[in-house]
Amino acid sequence: MSIAFSRKLNDYIKLAKPRVISLLDIAALAGFVLGLGKSVNIFSWIHLLPVLIGGSLAAGGGMIINGGLEIEKDKLMKRTSWRPTVKGEVSKGEAYIVGVVSAIIGIVVGLLDNLLTSFFIALGFLVYVLVYSIWLKPRTWWNIVIGGLAGSAAAWAGYAASSGVFNFESLMLGLLVFMWTPGHFWSLALRFKDDYAKAEIPMLPVLVDESTSAKAIAVSNILMIPFALSLTLYLGVIYGILVSVLSMILLYYNFRLMKNPNKDEAWRSFKFSSPYLAIILIIAIILKLV
Repeated sequence: MSIAFSRKLNDYIKLAKPRVISLLDIAALAGFVLGLGKSVNIFSWIHLLPVLIGGSLAAGGGMIINGGLEIEKDKLMKRTSWRPTVKGEVSKGEAYIVGVVSAIIGIVVGLLDNLLTSFFIALGFLVYVLVYSIWLKPRTWWNIVIGGLAGSAAAWAGYAASSGVFNFESLMLGLLVFMWTPGHFWSLALRFKDDYAKAEIPMLPVLVDESTSAKAIAVSNILMIPFALSLTLYLGVIYGILVSVLSMILLYYNFRLMKNPNKDEAWRSFKFSSPYLAIILIIAIILKLV
């Protein structure tokens, strides 16, 4: 492997946002485990690979395309000015080609499970690129609200991979991811409000004052908690207790933010909401397997 190829590959990995992909993979894994039937054997787990590999490729492809779409805006934001597309290491055309090819491969890999899994992988990609990145993000603060469906699709794909169906349990898992997304990213946007304003991206905290933003974050998370607790129906009381404790801690940070709606408190809220969803999904996985 040449040094030039290695550097280029590293650039694409950076653009694909591996931290975000890891959370999507945890959501897909949670969906997969929840969708497992009572008769589970070693062959049941073979279906996990296509959804994780296919979903990661499609999600990464979508984020690489996003990097190409937002070069000019990323130049204006300190937190995104390091991206290879901004530095000229990856051109806009390269980002589009690699992103589309990666997504197509990912969607095809999803077919190794079943058509429904492939459909949800494709849905996540299309929502992120067409609905969120191209249509909503430059135009309205609803961008991250509706765009959260991209994350839901990862959970639905995982559930479909092991069960072949889309049912109420799968729906609730996906809606948990969907409802978690706004409060999480509004906290980030409040922390980097100046960046988003400079780039003219209409995130909610850019359009309203800090106090209103803090209230919106708290309300969003309060509305999310019932969806998190709905899985108690399938996972039992221990799950409900653990999620209730985690949710109270999340709201504690939200109320701190409402009391002092500043960037530091927004960052603290964001830093806790980041692992909040992952921890809930891991709890669901463990309790289901146990």
